[in-house]
Amino acid sequence: MATICVTGGVGFLGRMVIEKLLKDSHVVIGGNNMMLNRVIVIDRTIPKKLFLDTRVDVFEGDLRELLRVQPELMSSADAVIHLASAVSGECEANLDLGLNANLLTGIELGRILADADAPPVLVFASSLAIYGASDNDRLPDFISDDVRPTPQNSYGAQKLMLETLFADLSRKGLIRARTLRLMTVSVRPGKPNNAASSFLSGIIREPLLGLLAVVPVDPSLEVALNSPLAAVNGLLHALASSDQDWGSPLGVNLPGIRLTVREMIEALRIIGGEEALDCLAYEPNPQVQQIVSRWPANFHSQRAYDIGFSKDQPFVETIREFSKSLLPNVVGVP
Repeated sequence: MATICVTGGVGFLGRMVIEKLLKDSHVVIGGNNMMLNRVIVIDRTIPKKLFLDTRVDVFEGDLRELLRVQPELMSSADAVIHLASAVSGECEANLDLGLNANLLTGIELGRILADADAPPVLVFASSLAIYGASDNDRLPDFISDDVRPTPQNSYGAQKLMLETLFADLSRKGLIRARTLRLMTVSVRPGKPNNAASSFLSGIIREPLLGLLAVVPVDPSLEVALNSPLAAVNGLLHALASSDQDWGSPLGVNLPGIRLTVREMIEALRIIGGEEALDCLAYEPNPQVQQIVSRWPANFHSQRAYDIGFSKDQPFVETIREFSKSLLPNVVGVP
């Protein structure tokens, strides 16, 4: 019987991952089909009655503190899906916050898992932000599996440092690392957060609700996106992959889609009509432009396809699904 721990389980990706896990009585972990006995959910605050399945145990609090006082939550798990993280804007504005919430917490997690009786599978949600362009480090036209990461913000640097740690622990046979680099996930439900990329959901989500949204970057800016469905399916595919299929403990770039912000807005027009576009205000934000424009947009990961990851869907289909499933009362959704 299997125990899976999900950190950051109340975040929207965490909720979707847990919901998918609980739909079945079995789960595939590292190539082995097992009965799902327990899902441990950890987050800072967890609304009451959010998870009603009897297989779910919730633990509320700071992850680093929980690792210190209850390390058995991790060491007893067959797999850990590590989603908890401070976001890019927060890390850039507050170095200590990012170091504590991301790097030091991740190091402690790695140490605990390395001491487990049997090497657990660790699915680590990394980010495209490990890559970045600067005046001295120019990125190639497309990012392949062998491009050297050169993060240009603290968030990306912290993710890359944890990737390196988890790969080393996996090399030693202490854990079974599955690092998956997500593109910017859009469209995210809920309220905006402090991520520099938050607007990439906001410029779709808010107009569909009839609310004002700010476009803080040049509309010609190219971005790489994952739909929420592709991100969740990717995390669970990483969880299921055998050691032989996964191969190297180094990270894998999850296939996404490449488009400009202008093309995103055109997809919004197709689904929401001209009235949705009337909710957009174009107000350049140099700090957001600087951070996001340094991230690459054109990825090609043959390794991901070799492992069995699937291509993402067109962005207009993501908007259509978002509108129908989360905003069923929006008028005019085709």
